[in-house]
Amino acid sequence: MTERMQCFISLRKQSAWMPQNMSMQAEDFETILSGYEMVALIANSESVDITKITRTLPENTLYIFFTGCAKVLTEPFGRDAVLCHRLVAGGTKFLKSQKHFDRAYSLFKHGPKAEIGVIAERSPANGATAPSQPRTSELVPHTLDFDHTFGSLYPVDRSPTTGFALAIWLAEKAPRANICLCGFTGVAGLQFNMYTGHDWTFEQIMLQLFVKKGRILRFEDSLSEPAGTFAQIHHRFPEFSEATIALVASNVLANRYTGMERQMAKLWSKTKLERRIRGFFRRFRSFGH
Repeated sequence: MTERMQCFISLRKQSAWMPQNMSMQAEDFETILSGYEMVALIANSESVDITKITRTLPENTLYIFFTGCAKVLTEPFGRDAVLCHRLVAGGTKFLKSQKHFDRAYSLFKHGPKAEIGVIAERSPANGATAPSQPRTSELVPHTLDFDHTFGSLYPVDRSPTTGFALAIWLAEKAPRANICLCGFTGVAGLQFNMYTGHDWTFEQIMLQLFVKKGRILRFEDSLSEPAGTFAQIHHRFPEFSEATIALVASNVLANRYTGMERQMAKLWSKTKLERRIRGFFRRFRSFGH
């Protein structure tokens, strides 16, 4: 375990507090978490190296995986683990199909220690009323209702990723837990798709704020220099405050992002004919079968 990670755990143990208005299910889940030195959330990301993660994190770590964990686990996992599922239709249905569940269960040598469901539906318009009570589901023993807890926090008409919803919920509701995010990069890889219904930029901003506060640790950060590129600018040129650097950086990134969107729109327009032809032959083959 790295020195930085040991320092993080020590500081977190000194600043624990417990909110009083948690549901019974949340308290039960908090009890499960309290027996571990660290809680690692493993994203379904191709950047995840599970061998490196288990070798680096403390021995007494609880690993939280998601239903599609077959993307990151190539063999049965022997450590203590929790399996997290996305719930839809107000918690009455699972998002994933049975084959994903069967595959996930086969990847845990001793079975998951617990299963939790996350309700995080499309964010309503500003001012819309959040659920008055946290919703529960008969499908899982523990239900975390992101919509009830955070209301219209998320950008309108977008839905949070399950990993983000769980991470933010834990950061606020399970303050005793030392949370480590593994593979939460928000960057598209070459193999796994990134659903455009999520606001990946917003999520990375929120997660980085909690990292900055010291409430969450990123596994990838623990393997690199603690100071990022922008922090190095402030260190070398102290006349530029962190706030000024952040403001300039956000403007530059916004301009670059807008330019990238325009280029993507042009590319999408130029490939319209090719996509129509491909779709025609796909339908033709399906009709032939």
